[in-house]
Amino acid sequence: MRFAKRGVVSLILISFCAACGARAQSQASQTEVKSFVTQYVAAFNAKGAARLRALQHPKSLACITAENKSFYDDLLAVHRRDPIPANYTFKASPVNENNLKALETMGWFPVKPDRELQIDYQQGDDGGSITVYLIRENGRLFDDEPCASDQTVKHYNDDAPARAERLAQDKALAAAIKEPLRSDLIALLREHKTAEATTRYKEASGQDYPTAMFVIDLLVPEARP
Repeated sequence: MRFAKRGVVSLILISFCAACGARAQSQASQTEVKSFVTQYVAAFNAKGAARLRALQHPKSLACITAENKSFYDDLLAVHRRDPIPANYTFKASPVNENNLKALETMGWFPVKPDRELQIDYQQGDDGGSITVYLIRENGRLFDDEPCASDQTVKHYNDDAPARAERLAQDKALAAAIKEPLRSDLIALLREHKTAEATTRYKEASGQDYPTAMFVIDLLVPEARP
C-alpha cells in the first residue's frame, strides 16, 4: 500500500503496520474467514477507528492507553488513505514465523496469532496489500494486533516535532504546484496512476523521489475526495 509518512518513525509505523491486519485461526472455516474479511473491508472503508477496533482482540485493545493512543491512531491512519475496491482477493495462510520475529524489536503479540490473512487489490495501476493476523477465540475471529514496545512509542513521540516540520514542508510544496502541472497530476491520480504522477512531479520539480511521493500523496484527497 501507499503510505504518507517518512523518517525513522515512519519506517517504524510502516513496518509495524505491515504486520498488522487480519487473520484466521487454524480452526476457522473458509466461510468464517470470508465473513471476517467482509467486515474488515467494510470497517476499513468506513475510515473510522471504532469499527476496525471492534474487530480487534481484547488483549490487543488493552495495549492502547491515554499515553500511547496517538501512536495507535496514526498506525491506523497510515494505511487507510484509499478504500479497498470491490475486486479484492484474500488468502489465509499459516503464520510466517519470520514475520513475527521481525516485530520483536518494535512490539509483541499479546496472543500469538493462528493465521495470516492477506488482502490484495488492484485499481488502475495502483495496487495494495494488507496483512492481518487472525486468532479464533470463543467461536469468533479477531484481528490480533501487535502491541508497541515502549521504545517504539518513545521514537514516535520524540519525532513529533520533526514530523510536523516535514509535513509542513510537503504541504508547502503541494500548494506551490502550478497549472497545468497540477491538473495533469490530479487527472493521473483520478485514473489511479500514482507512480506515473509521482515520476511526473519529480521530473518537473527536481525533488527527490521520496519527497515526490509524499507531495503526491497530499494531492490524493483533492483527486479522489
